[in-house]
Amino acid sequence: MKWNMRGQLPGKVSMHELLPRDGLQNAPTVIPTDTKLWFIDQCAQAGYKSIEITNFGHPRLLPQGRDAEEVLRRASELESVKKNKVHLKCYGMTRRAFERAAECVQKGYPPHSVAFTISTEDLHGRRNSGRTREEYFEDIPDFVRIAKENGFEIDMALACVYGSPCAGPVPIENTIELMERGLDLGIRRFTPCDTTGESNPLRTYEYMSALVDKFGKYDEVIFRIAHFHDARGMGLPNYVAAILAGATIVETSLGQLGGQPQFVVDAVPGVGSGPNYCNSDSLLGNGSTEDVLVMLDEMGIDTGVDIDKMLQLGRVLEWVFRKQLRPYCTRAGRPIKYPVEWAIPTMHLETIPPYSDWMGEWGYPGKYKPASAAFIAKEFEGRKLRWDPWEDKVKGVKKVKGVKEKSRPLSFSASTPLVHLQNRKERGSYP
Repeated sequence: MKWNMRGQLPGKVSMHELLPRDGLQNAPTVIPTDTKLWFIDQCAQAGYKSIEITNFGHPRLLPQGRDAEEVLRRASELESVKKNKVHLKCYGMTRRAFERAAECVQKGYPPHSVAFTISTEDLHGRRNSGRTREEYFEDIPDFVRIAKENGFEIDMALACVYGSPCAGPVPIENTIELMERGLDLGIRRFTPCDTTGESNPLRTYEYMSALVDKFGKYDEVIFRIAHFHDARGMGLPNYVAAILAGATIVETSLGQLGGQPQFVVDAVPGVGSGPNYCNSDSLLGNGSTEDVLVMLDEMGIDTGVDIDKMLQLGRVLEWVFRKQLRPYCTRAGRPIKYPVEWAIPTMHLETIPPYSDWMGEWGYPGKYKPASAAFIAKEFEGRKLRWDPWEDKVKGVKKVKGVKEKSRPLSFSASTPLVHLQNRKERGSYP
């Protein structure tokens, strides 16, 4: 009997974008606030309903979060966020961080949820947060109280669920114990994380299945989350394994960015924690948004996200970082679905991109769709537009609505200066 994998897959999953917070904390320079807001806005426009936007951690240890209040305030004011009712998630590892989030509530721009990270084993916990599990639970009740008093949700992120870079595989019982203690305190949101890319598809499937068996009966508890890092190339199969086991929320970062906080930021060493406990710091990025979106779409799973737009954002992100990032689909695009001209048995050397260490493959003009006269007229509607020197380059690309077949192939808006029309007539370019 043939096993039907398609029948085991859900028709839809929810996507959560990590770039503005987790994705950027590994950046070697502090990213401008405007850049963060631009990507938050673009992701909201692309259909994201949940975005992780900032961290209220100490600015000295997490310099990417030094603008946390401003990012939250301005993100709350974005029309795309308000229109699409985007869930804005923040992070905080200390009592003071939760107090800062509460202060934002009092000022009128509340986070929807604030997460803290607790490790499932103490070697990693000591190096990541400076606390063991038992020491952390001395503070967690205060986190819960502050969240409840100020009306935002609290999320317990569980680090190293599938394995630790300090201690190897971690038993799933450790995660279950922490979740049960969290439930007793009133926490209803949990994020099981493969923090440094230690998992494999088999372990992922078994662990997520165990969590579903244990906590699936609680409808109000959110925990079916696939959060993986891709240190060893197993990110994509881990996402599939988690979904097959019951995950319904997928967390990724544009550009496959993120990981442990950068150790050297703006040329200042000793800031983040990354190299202190992991031997592959530069390859610890979250699962790639671009690749995961394309993969899920190819598998027939709806994400509710504009995939083509996210691929475009991935290319913009490379310009922000001034280097080629790791995702495949940013460069390769989506698999073709129709015959294309270059798929013939002849040597079309003009399609071979120039070699470059950085984005040379973008140089082939044939990748860009020619702009028609109708497109240009629409883009400049109501504006003072001059068609020279490229008038002849758009002739006949597409018939312009309202223009007769034997008339000029270009349209003009009502605001086109008459002197321009007269100049065209004198040159013989306007019949």
